[in-house]
Amino acid sequence: MILLVPVSRFHVTYEVGVGRPYSRLEELVCRLIAEADQPVTLTQLRDTFQVHDRLLLESVVTLVRAGWAAMDIGVGLVVTEQGRQTLSEGGRPHSTIVRKAHTSLYMERVCGLLQRETQSRLNVRTLRDLRSVMTRSDLERSLVTVRNPRNSLSVGQAQGLLPHRPGEWIRRVAEPRMQTKANEFMPVAVDLPSRTVTGLPRSWEPLLSGALLREAEERAEEMREFSHDEISQLVSRHPSAGPNRSAIPQNAPDPLLPGSTILLQSTDEFLTAAHRAVEQAQTSILIMTPELSSTGVRTLEPLLKAALERGVCIDVLWGTEQGDNGEGRADLKRVAAQSTHGPIRSLRFNDRPAGTVSRMVIADSKAERGISDCTAVLGGFSMLDAQGPADCLLPGLLVHDPAVVAQLARAAAGWWAETPGQEFSAAIDRWRSLASRWEEITRSPLGHHPAARPADRLPIPGDYASARVVLDVDCAMLDSESVTPETKQDVIVRAYPYVSAGSEDEFGNIGSVPLRGAVAVYLRSYPPV
Repeated sequence: MILLVPVSRFHVTYEVGVGRPYSRLEELVCRLIAEADQPVTLTQLRDTFQVHDRLLLESVVTLVRAGWAAMDIGVGLVVTEQGRQTLSEGGRPHSTIVRKAHTSLYMERVCGLLQRETQSRLNVRTLRDLRSVMTRSDLERSLVTVRNPRNSLSVGQAQGLLPHRPGEWIRRVAEPRMQTKANEFMPVAVDLPSRTVTGLPRSWEPLLSGALLREAEERAEEMREFSHDEISQLVSRHPSAGPNRSAIPQNAPDPLLPGSTILLQSTDEFLTAAHRAVEQAQTSILIMTPELSSTGVRTLEPLLKAALERGVCIDVLWGTEQGDNGEGRADLKRVAAQSTHGPIRSLRFNDRPAGTVSRMVIADSKAERGISDCTAVLGGFSMLDAQGPADCLLPGLLVHDPAVVAQLARAAAGWWAETPGQEFSAAIDRWRSLASRWEEITRSPLGHHPAARPADRLPIPGDYASARVVLDVDCAMLDSESVTPETKQDVIVRAYPYVSAGSEDEFGNIGSVPLRGAVAVYLRSYPPV
């Protein structure tokens, strides 16, 4: 039989950056100029570095054009305020070119899975196309019910599918804009005796095939069998251009900085990591909690107030409230009011349930070793909810890798943008900016170019080669029975309660856990020596 899977098309506009980090000589010249008590001459540079004048002149011209140094005519070179500020933070000068890009993503409306328009030869038909090859009664009987009611697309879920060239990074992603609202369809052929579904992209098969087989069974008596020629007219036999049959989402894993991930195996380890992230935050903290309660807020109140007193901005994104008649929100309002400095509100939170399910803390901290540090803590306890030891999700994950934390921060900004209620532009812009900054760090020589593991170095627990961030409905792939870590050393860390596959509600949720705001990280170990 033929089933018509409804799909929606989203247009995504985004910015990518590419830059050339300046040479070591250019960095040293800039530092010498900055540390000098008076303007520096070319003669002093020549005496210090003992290299050809041409190299020194090229370095000086590059720094002046970038705005890091200025020429005081007849006197010498001086550092600019921009150059001094960045060098004081341990940075290395680099140039960045930004270009705008766009793409289209398709979301099927049964489970909410995504596919890039140019990534596969998607066989998407309009109603007009279908009416030319199907009778009206066949078409109406073949329409699959829309079970995923969301008419929006998370920036976090979209970011892994945005194409960019080698050496580029995603700087900013605009809110995806819906172009078609479940009025385009992907025809698939369902054969109940063989339990096969033909016509789906391979990445959709593990999760969507089961839902379509169940729908076909429910409609078996009212549906007719289509001939081979009719099926050939409607269904593409090879919708996917690539050979990859993995159920894990398609975004490539990011190489990890050595030692940038630590598995948290106990409640004490998790609490220590989460509290330290809050205590050491420099400008911004994000706390995602699936449930909010007065007891949880009061427990964390001293840490929150201490951070607010340091001038740190705190954003709280909560999913649902436990039955305390809004006392959790009332306590957050009280803490915010007590810590307000003039008109500036440093503690923000959503006033309506966001429906997000993950437990996560993200924070920035002071720069070390030339890198603006960042931290994310996943799993463990819901930080603003009253929970016992049995409620702790273990293992948790402490990660300092800027590429991974950037993806999490950008996803959080997307969930803020999708949350109903008051305007959250300050929180959205802040976490987008931080994500862009951390993503850019990964392209710096002092940032994210992890060398291959030496051949004589043995793998140790918690030392992983790469990580793939999985978000929203893509987490359902990890929860399916067919997906397990490829090696015993690989680990999947979930920031939401795991429910085994096999049951879903009318919205495409796995078990009783909604997939909005779901976060998982797939850690891959180094290959054996």
